Amino acid sequence: MAVISLLFLAVMYVVHHPLLVSDRMDLDTLARSRQLEKRMSEEMRQLEIEFEERKRAAEQRQKAENFWRGETPSDQLVLGKKDMGWPFQADGQEGPLGWMLGNLWNVGLFCLFLLFELLRQSMQHEPGFESSSDEEEAEIRVVPVTSCSWLTDFPSQEALEFFYEHNVHSATRDLPCTCEFVESFVDDLIEACRMLSRREAHLQLEDCLGIGAAFEKWGTSHETQTFDILVPIVPPQGSIFVLEMRDPALGRRCGCVLVELECMCKCEKLPGDVLCLVHQNKNQPAVPRRSNSSIKASLCTSSHLDVHKTVQWFRNMVGNAWALVAHKYDFKLSLPPSTTSCKLRLDYRSGRFLSISLVLGVQREDTLVYLVSQAPDQEQLTSVNWPESFAACEHLFLKLVGRFAPENTCHLKCLQIILSLRELQDISPGASCPVLTSYHFKTALMHLLLRLPLTDWEPGLLSQRLQDLLWFLGRGLQQRSLHHFLIGNTFLPLTIPIPKTFRDAEPVNLFQHLVLNTTAHSQAVEEFHNLLTRVRTLPCGSPAGTH
Repeated sequence: MAVISLLFLAVMYVVHHPLLVSDRMDLDTLARSRQLEKRMSEEMRQLEIEFEERKRAAEQRQKAENFWRGETPSDQLVLGKKDMGWPFQADGQEGPLGWMLGNLWNVGLFCLFLLFELLRQSMQHEPGFESSSDEEEAEIRVVPVTSCSWLTDFPSQEALEFFYEHNVHSATRDLPCTCEFVESFVDDLIEACRMLSRREAHLQLEDCLGIGAAFEKWGTSHETQTFDILVPIVPPQGSIFVLEMRDPALGRRCGCVLVELECMCKCEKLPGDVLCLVHQNKNQPAVPRRSNSSIKASLCTSSHLDVHKTVQWFRNMVGNAWALVAHKYDFKLSLPPSTTSCKLRLDYRSGRFLSISLVLGVQREDTLVYLVSQAPDQEQLTSVNWPESFAACEHLFLKLVGRFAPENTCHLKCLQIILSLRELQDISPGASCPVLTSYHFKTALMHLLLRLPLTDWEPGLLSQRLQDLLWFLGRGLQQRSLHHFLIGNTFLPLTIPIPKTFRDAEPVNLFQHLVLNTTAHSQAVEEFHNLLTRVRTLPCGSPAGTH
């Protein structure tokens, strides 16, 4: 057994020897290898338990057979001669055949483990940082997005912490209190709107939800200039919303909200054979309900809820509600004009002001996906098209990460540092809008949060995780591929309520426009290189004056 144990340890050292080409694995391979190692450890433990049980059973069976046969144990004298066994023969085993049978499970276990280790190493794929094929090198020369040169002089942990403390934290120190006040104020306004509306004649407002950078706690001074609030709406009593989704293959993900009468046959027990207005006699003309006809006349275009008309109705309702609650607050409220959201401006006597954007939304089934009144990219749509929004789902995901992750993780800090460095870039007056947006960096971060254990985001690993985030987005630019976080993501937790079709759908490429437009791709690569230059300009050592 000692020889077998030494041989087993020797082979374990060989198969676990570090890779010589590159010690950096891509994130997908790292996740697969960790899962495989965990599964292998469990299988090894089960095999060891099974081996010990079978060994004990074989020994007991052998002793019982010897007892019934009347054979003398090998350690006793037989006919005046001592049994000459093999020098490595175990107690209770006889000759080479017994030794082979006793160690058969050792040999099988060793071969099985060796096979799995070889398969695991064959699955590992090294990214082309230090060594790559000719085709990859040619591609990198054409579009040099990532290289190992910028990783070598990456800023230290102390330099990143210094930059965050003086450029991010100091500007957003009061952000949590401001977000809490904004949500409380909007709740007060919505409660006043409910007092002014009638359930059977007007759209009903549900509890609001803060969305966007400020409420997800990754905002910077630029990203938190406006506080976005989602206000879900439901139809009045007697009406229902039927969502007509547009085929995503045709372009923008959006849908129309059809307003129809609600069948009351099952909701209310009508006497005798009385029919509701939906299932009335076909020979009799339909008598539309007052609430339904009022909504269709004032808020709809061809029976579809109109974005502009609905927002205008909501603005008027908020203006009337402000008259009921104005005595509680010490600021002046104004409503700047807008056709896709209800914008609020709060002016204080000190000269400080807050900008709030109330976005109306219609919920898709029992999920957190909404059809909203305002598109994030301000794309021009018809008045009956409501863009699809995933902000509530992403807000829930980041909230769950913050709940289950260790204290003071650095995932949001990584995003804030990158966005703050982007804001410091000099933009010429005639320059076009940036191709890389904060949503692209946020999507890359959420993908990494699923691929890396939450314990890998400890505060002391800020520099490593920031490199991973930049490398992930740089690889996406090189491949012109960045998948949507919610659509077609098989790693998405089941606790995130999304339509079932989203999980079974093909992944959506957020960089698809870069495949079709080479000019936009070149601009995105240039923006990424400028960001890397900004990162390199941070001091690599401990900055002077840090406290």
